[in-house]
Amino acid sequence: MKRKIIGAMFAAFLLAACKKDYVAQVGGTAITRKDLETRKKVSELYYPGSGKDYVALAQLIQSYLAEEVLRSLGYKLDAAAWEQEAKRIDENTRAPDTLKKIKDIYGLDRAEYIKTFIRPVYAERYLYNEVFLKNQEIQKNQLESAQKFIAEALNQPSDFSRLVTQKNLQSSRLRLSKKTGIAPFDERKLKPANLDNPEPAGMEQAQILIAKLAGLKPGEVCPQLIEWPEGYQVLKFLKKDGQDYIVESVSIPKRPFDDWFWEKASQVPVKLNDRLLKEELLKNVAWAARLNFK
Repeated sequence: MKRKIIGAMFAAFLLAACKKDYVAQVGGTAITRKDLETRKKVSELYYPGSGKDYVALAQLIQSYLAEEVLRSLGYKLDAAAWEQEAKRIDENTRAPDTLKKIKDIYGLDRAEYIKTFIRPVYAERYLYNEVFLKNQEIQKNQLESAQKFIAEALNQPSDFSRLVTQKNLQSSRLRLSKKTGIAPFDERKLKPANLDNPEPAGMEQAQILIAKLAGLKPGEVCPQLIEWPEGYQVLKFLKKDGQDYIVESVSIPKRPFDDWFWEKASQVPVKLNDRLLKEELLKNVAWAARLNFK
């Protein structure tokens, strides 16, 4: 009997010690003092002067919220995925010296390296690139608006500018050039607006857009709705100026990532055991007010 009581007391002691070590908890992931210390060093390496508790905490909270959002959408997160991400980073890094310095922070502590470096990189990258940008359901309303606009513009190309105003959109006139990329076009100027800028801009995008204009006559609307990571684009071909194409361009912005992310992330319970650190987080991090504190 005495042994059972001692065992229960020891278990309670361990549980209390563990709870005390937890600075915060995001969904099912606990953030410890050790996590904060290692993440502070990583942050300082990237941004000198940022190695503060609240900065490290904010970075980890946001990353683990991204994990919880992925799980809520049915995506599996496990050791195999994180090891694959570590391999991807090793093979594709453009800053090997920085990566080495990061690994030196962790030494032989692979578990901590995965938890506070690899997992944050993976969750935020995958959520944005593979889910947000590729899931048309997220952009359903914006896509429908863009499709409706291009259908009306194709039916009434001469009313293109009126349709833009009617739907509270904005248009701009652009010069598309295979040599100089994309630049604003102003007929009042005697030379293209970008000649003062020696650096070509949007070369790859210009090539894509010019290809889509092939076969169009001046005054016609490009029948293809052009999708970019940030929105949808509709073009009306106005004229050629030498080898350049002059177009009227309308962009329908996609739903902002933050708007969608916080709709999901604000449902995830967040616990913060350190009152002073919580106050510092709320004071210095704008989005912290949107956290679902429990």
